[in-house]
Amino acid sequence: MKPPETLAHSTLDTLPINIAVLDDEGTILFTNRAWREFAGDEDGEMEGTNYFATTDVDADEYAGQALGGIESVIDGEQDLFTMEYPCHSPEEKQWFLMRVAPLPDDEAGSAVVAHIDITQRKLAELAAERRSEELKAERQNLKQLVDRVDGLLKAVMGDVLTVDSREAIQQTVCDRLAAVDSYQFAWVSELDLRDETLSSTALSADHPTTLSIPLDADDPVAEAARTEEMQVVTGDIDEQHSRLADSEVASVAAVPLVSGESLYGVLTVYADSDDVFDPREQAVLGTIGRATAAAIDARETSRLLTADNVTELELQVTDPEVFYIDVASELGCSMEYGGSVPDGEETVMFFLVETDDPSAVCAVAADHPQVSGVSHVSTADSSALFEFTVSDPPVVSVVADRGAQTGDILVEPGKATVTVTLPASMETRSVVEQVRNRYPETELLSVRERDEPPVSRQAFVANVEERLTNRQLTALRKGFLGGFFDWPRDVSGEQLAESMDICPSTFHQHLRAGERKLLEEVFENW
Repeated sequence: MKPPETLAHSTLDTLPINIAVLDDEGTILFTNRAWREFAGDEDGEMEGTNYFATTDVDADEYAGQALGGIESVIDGEQDLFTMEYPCHSPEEKQWFLMRVAPLPDDEAGSAVVAHIDITQRKLAELAAERRSEELKAERQNLKQLVDRVDGLLKAVMGDVLTVDSREAIQQTVCDRLAAVDSYQFAWVSELDLRDETLSSTALSADHPTTLSIPLDADDPVAEAARTEEMQVVTGDIDEQHSRLADSEVASVAAVPLVSGESLYGVLTVYADSDDVFDPREQAVLGTIGRATAAAIDARETSRLLTADNVTELELQVTDPEVFYIDVASELGCSMEYGGSVPDGEETVMFFLVETDDPSAVCAVAADHPQVSGVSHVSTADSSALFEFTVSDPPVVSVVADRGAQTGDILVEPGKATVTVTLPASMETRSVVEQVRNRYPETELLSVRERDEPPVSRQAFVANVEERLTNRQLTALRKGFLGGFFDWPRDVSGEQLAESMDICPSTFHQHLRAGERKLLEEVFENW
C-alpha cells in the first residue's frame, strides 16, 4: 500500500485541473501531472522555483492580480481567492478559473493554487451575450420597422381618406412614396384584360414617358400581377424602367394591389441603390400595398352600391368542341341563342338556326358528345327553332358559376360571340379567367358599363324565373322564339304542344299561367 503522501500525489495526478502547492515564500513544492503537461515541464523542474519570481507582473493585468491574491491567502488575509482570466494561444482561445486556498498549518505547504479550464463555459456565456445583443438589435430593428410602417401607413391612409376616387388614391400613394428619401420614383399600373397588358395609370412625376407591359413578359411588374406576390429585382433592370423614372434605376419593387380575390393593379417603386428593398423595406411596402388595395376596394364598392349600372363583357369563343360552334361550322350557318330552361339534371338550350334543312341540324347535333337530345320545334321564314338538351351548357354554366349571366350568343362558323352581364361590383378579371380556364382561346372583345333600371334585368329575370315552373317557362320560350306570338303565327299551339310531348290544352294552360305571372311581374314590380 502506498503511503498517504504518495497516494495523495497519485490522486492529484488523475485530475484534469492544474494544481501547485506553494510554501509561505511562494516556492513551488509540488505540481500535478496536468500542471506539468500544460507548462511543458515533464521533468518537474518547476518544483523548487519561486512562483512569484517566475511571474511577469507587467505581462498583463491578470498576472499582478493573481500574485496579489496568492499573497493575501498565504498571509491569512482571506480564506479564498478566485479570478477568471484568458489564456489564449495562436491556435485557440482559452479561459481559466484560478482558485487559491490555504492549507492547514500542519501540512507541508502554505497554499494550493488551482487553474481550472472554463473555456466551454466561457464560450457558452459569450455566445449567450452575443445572442442577447442580436436579440436586442432585432428588437430595435423591429421597433424601427413598426414605427416606420405605422408612420408611413398613417401618412398614406391619412391622404387617401381625403380623396374620393380610385385614380386619386393611386396618385396620392405614388406621390407619398416618391417623397421617401430612399425611394426614387413610384407608379401604378392597371391590367387591361382586352390585350392583357399592364399600363401606367398614375405616376409620381409628370413624364412624357408611359409604360405598357404584357402580362406574360419577363418583368417584375408582370410577375407581380401573375403571381399576386411582391417581386424585388436588383442589378439587371430593363431600360424601359429607367426611361420611365427619367434616371438610372438600380432596384425595383413591384407590389400587387390585392384585396380579397380582386387584383387592382401593381404598385411599382424604384430606387437608385441595390440594397434599399431589404426584408424590412419589403414589409413596409407590402403593408402599403394591402392598405392601398383595401382603400380602392372600399371606394369601388361604395361607388357601385350607389350606381345603377352593370358590366357587360363581349367574349369571342372559338373552341370547336362547343357543340353550337361545331354545328355552325359543319353546316356553314349562323345561330342565335334564345335562353335555357332546366330539365331535371339536364338543361334545354334554345337556338334559332338559319337553315332550310332542319333535319341536317338534328343529324349533326345528335352526333355531338355534348348533346343528349335535339328536336326541331318550328320554322319561320329562314329561321328554325331548335332545342338542344345538354348536361352542361357550354359557356353558360361556366359564367353562371361566377354569378354572371349569359345574354346573347351569336354563332357563326368557327366562332361564337357571347355577351355576359355581371353586377358592377363583381371583379371582371375573375369571370374572364374562369371562361379562359375552360376555353383557352377565348378573347375579350370589349368591356362596357351601362345603366340598369331601378330593378336590374338580372333581378327581374330572376324574379320571373322563380315564379314560373319549368313547363311554364318552356312554353313561353318556345312560343316566343317559335313565332307563336307573331301575327300571322309561324307555329301553332298544337305544334308546340307536340314538341313538349303534351296535349294542346295542357300547353295552353302552361302558356296562360306563365303569361299571367310574367305580366304581374311587369305591372306590379317593374
